[in-house]
Amino acid sequence: MRKNKIDQFFKHILRYKIVLAHIMKDYLEEYMNYSIPEIMECIEPKGDVPLHKHTVSGHRNENNEDDTSIFFDSLVYASLPQNKGKIAMILNLEAQGELKGRSHVLSRANYYNSRNTSMQVEELFDHACYDDIVKVVSIWIVFNAVKYKQGSINRYRMVEEHILGDVCEEEKYFDKQQIIVLYLGYKESEKVSMNILRVMADNMSSQEKIERLRKYDVELTKKQEEEVSRMCDYGAYVESIGIEKGIKEGLRQGSENKTIEAIQSLTKTLKLSVDEAMDALQISAEEKSYYLKLLNEKVNA
Repeated sequence: MRKNKIDQFFKHILRYKIVLAHIMKDYLEEYMNYSIPEIMECIEPKGDVPLHKHTVSGHRNENNEDDTSIFFDSLVYASLPQNKGKIAMILNLEAQGELKGRSHVLSRANYYNSRNTSMQVEELFDHACYDDIVKVVSIWIVFNAVKYKQGSINRYRMVEEHILGDVCEEEKYFDKQQIIVLYLGYKESEKVSMNILRVMADNMSSQEKIERLRKYDVELTKKQEEEVSRMCDYGAYVESIGIEKGIKEGLRQGSENKTIEAIQSLTKTLKLSVDEAMDALQISAEEKSYYLKLLNEKVNA
């Protein structure tokens, strides 16, 4: 439950425009030549397309009567700097601690992209004009990847392959879906967004986190700083609970080991039976069966 709450905090951070802008600048060709402020203005365009369903305000439940509901960590609509107000791209960002589950991350990403394409029907395009399909990109951020993957960035996209002849078509007609997977590492990356995401994920005080973000020209609003502070405080609380639990468990195990040693010592030196030794140590009737089990495990180990 506590872990889920921390996860929700981080997923909320993925919706900060300044974080999104750095991700878009680093990995999307359409935004690489623009400044962070210019890109931020493109997120949630306020144009002639109704966007009340598409703001970056939390999980989006994309429902279909004949299909399963899915939840996106973050779903973002963006325009292009040269054409503000018109949706040009739909971004889906997903945070993953580890790559576990029944389905591979790329299979899931393909499915998410397909859903984000199909839901555009009669809203962003109709069957009379498929050219109006808006590009969809699924970005997966993996925090605890296996060591050999850490620091890597993979992109998957449709490309034109000339099997015979050299006919070329415009990329905008076939490059409608992309998948990008970021495997965060612990070393400094040449990609600013990778460093920002690692700072956000690392266990440190809120003040240290905010100062390190400034190193990458990330200035949080007062409200965002308060949210980051709450996330750090909650993370520290969860960690302290874990440490406290570990200490108690260690003390309990230490006490049990001493009790077992005492029972064995009495049976050896005073020639008492195990039951008599436990009576001498004033071990309750409820605990006797437990210590008998531990003694048997020790003997058979």
